[in-house]
Amino acid sequence: MKSSKLVIALLLFAAALTVNAAPLLNGLALEQQFNKDQFIAAVYAERLSNDSASLLDNNMPRALEIRVVADHLSARRLRNQWMEGIAINNAGDTLTGQAENMVTFANLFKGRLLAGDRLRIEFAAGSGSTVVSLNGVELGVIEDRGFFNTLMRAWIGPVPPSTEFRDNLMKSGQVTGGLLATFESLQPSSERVAQVRAAYEETEEVAAAVEPAREEPKKEEKQASKPESSQIVAVSKPDLSADIPAPTLAAVGSAAVTPAAPGRPEPKAEKPATAQATQPKPLKPTTTRPAVPPMDEEELEEEEDEAPLTADMILARQIYHSMLLRHTFKHINYPKRAMERGQEGSVRLNVTIDSKGNVTNVATLQESRYSSLNREALDAVERAGPYPATPPQLKMNEYRFTVPITFRLPD
Repeated sequence: MKSSKLVIALLLFAAALTVNAAPLLNGLALEQQFNKDQFIAAVYAERLSNDSASLLDNNMPRALEIRVVADHLSARRLRNQWMEGIAINNAGDTLTGQAENMVTFANLFKGRLLAGDRLRIEFAAGSGSTVVSLNGVELGVIEDRGFFNTLMRAWIGPVPPSTEFRDNLMKSGQVTGGLLATFESLQPSSERVAQVRAAYEETEEVAAAVEPAREEPKKEEKQASKPESSQIVAVSKPDLSADIPAPTLAAVGSAAVTPAAPGRPEPKAEKPATAQATQPKPLKPTTTRPAVPPMDEEELEEEEDEAPLTADMILARQIYHSMLLRHTFKHINYPKRAMERGQEGSVRLNVTIDSKGNVTNVATLQESRYSSLNREALDAVERAGPYPATPPQLKMNEYRFTVPITFRLPD
């Protein structure tokens, strides 16, 4: 009798360990901009996998984590980069349905992240909630089962920051020893943890103090505040019903290849008879245009003063960003010489346009190994100008956006 009770106890203990087991490290990826290390991204999952569909399984606990390598990292830049990735890796109805949650998520990002900071986003499969924390301090909880995958697709969806970035996150636990050692060494100091906690508690106190002060306006005041019928304007939500195409293929030869929509197979193109399936010969990275250095202290302070985002603004930005990408990809041609040599690679550009859509600056965030691909990406942006004008609801004199371009030959 005692032995059977012992066996049952051991089974219950093992089951409890399984339920509470922390997700395993699936992969690590280094994010670089302007040839400088920014952060290391990590994907954790209860079951290791090299398949994106498996990692997007909402029935298992998962986590995303960023550990900052750079001395400081603009929270707004990181947020905007993530929002761009969300826009081009999720279907239109998902973006519309998650707009309010994205506002909540985006407004958690304030100030700067410092070297050693750990931003962690955990998904609880049981409750379906997503918990966001910085250095162990909980910043917010989003109670929506679909939200975590909306974020995760920005990293492992059809259009990741780069194919290498995505591939490294889907390593099934086979991570590079050197990168893992660096990742584990990145830890916030006790002073930094205390600073984050104090800032969060101060924000909570302010919010608690403001809430009781809000009084219901008197009936007369409500009547007075109502606009006249001639002033009532219907504000429609941006239409995101159409799928946003995923820009994963550049043009092959002189004929443009239409990118596939997220979740759909990419179009196949016939390889020209002149193309040779030879192994590409690595070339030294070549900067074909002067890269703009990261913003100075004054510019960083200015960008942190931006007003909090709203759902309408997020949707407008996502639609506009997708429009700019589609416009760019119409002007990309696969360099013939690179195609003949079987050269492939990813290039990421940072483009600045004015309110009329004129290109005012182009900077290379990330280069491929091949100078011809790097040049073509930059030339494509120049050919694409002027871009569609900035939507008036964004109220921006200039607009910065990232263009990820993957040159890949059909199988």
